[in-house]
Amino acid sequence: MTFAEFVGNARPLGVLRRMLESGRIPHALLFAGQEGVGKFTLATLFARALNCEKGMGNICGSCRNCRELSVLEDLAPLKKAAVDARAGARPDDVPLLLRPHPSVTVLVPDGPFIRVVQMRHVVRQAYILPAGARHQVFILDEAERLRHDYADVLLKVLEEPPANTTLILVTAAPFALRPTLRSRCVALWFSPLSRAEVESCLARLRADWPKADRELAAAISSGSPGTALALDLDAYRQARGQALEILGAAVTRRPRPAELFAATRALAGKPESGRDARAEGEADAARKAFEISLDILYALLRDVLHCKAGTPELGLQSPDLRPELDRLGREASWDWLHGAVAQLDLLHAGQRRNVNRQLALDSWALGFARPE
Repeated sequence: MTFAEFVGNARPLGVLRRMLESGRIPHALLFAGQEGVGKFTLATLFARALNCEKGMGNICGSCRNCRELSVLEDLAPLKKAAVDARAGARPDDVPLLLRPHPSVTVLVPDGPFIRVVQMRHVVRQAYILPAGARHQVFILDEAERLRHDYADVLLKVLEEPPANTTLILVTAAPFALRPTLRSRCVALWFSPLSRAEVESCLARLRADWPKADRELAAAISSGSPGTALALDLDAYRQARGQALEILGAAVTRRPRPAELFAATRALAGKPESGRDARAEGEADAARKAFEISLDILYALLRDVLHCKAGTPELGLQSPDLRPELDRLGREASWDWLHGAVAQLDLLHAGQRRNVNRQLALDSWALGFARPE
């Protein structure tokens, strides 16, 4: 990929290109914005442009540095190779470092955090420009997962920045970072892409998908190409059908018990009978799946609201369900919609108290959210 192929967020892209043209490169950058909008991708493109042997402020794609750094387009193989190379060594003895080229190092969380041993490597290496390197770049992905009690290890590099070295902190939660780190970075803020931009990205990267699938993925991605590319649309449609069953029961007060309880069981992420989710390490996955289920319910409620208000042109997340959404919009009152969202908020907050997920969904559909 080159700058010309990068989709969306023209403003931060333009700022970075002007830095390259002027040769005035900050010692620390903060790329902040929601997941999947291209922050990490643009960080890798910037690193490649800084090290392009032709020195054009762009990415030629043909020089040795450009070719070697192109592997950053897919981190999974790099991470697997680094973990395999560590073999049985302790993470604190052998830090997890993704280094496809002497001039570029990527740090990713090793377990729940970016470890102090990884940050100490940055401090040691930052003052040593490798032979043949034009500009040294350290990219910290998911930087909000820097351990707070060790994050200030990086302050030496930020306060006494070495020449020809740049740190790029990539994060979806910038305010989870220590203020001492944030204040020493030049911040670039990334926004969600338009639906048309996400579709354009999918047309290039998922040309084999049917047009209807690309449109649906763009609609439900919330402006995130990364989310759209990672979607399992078959699983999404199944979960959405279950959520629609629950919503229909809540609005119409005409539930079909067998279908309703099957839907709430599936959306709650409950294991099959006789299986112990915690024993099989599935509890966390079930909680995450339930959060996605709640997101789907929120999206359906928003679509119903748009249909009731006569504003579907503002963007339905499920345009293929328009007839059903119109019907639910006619049956639901404004007071009911307000109450349904409020109760769904309480259900979402209840996850912190480890409530029974299926019982909570049953109660929402049958008892709490009642139309007027």
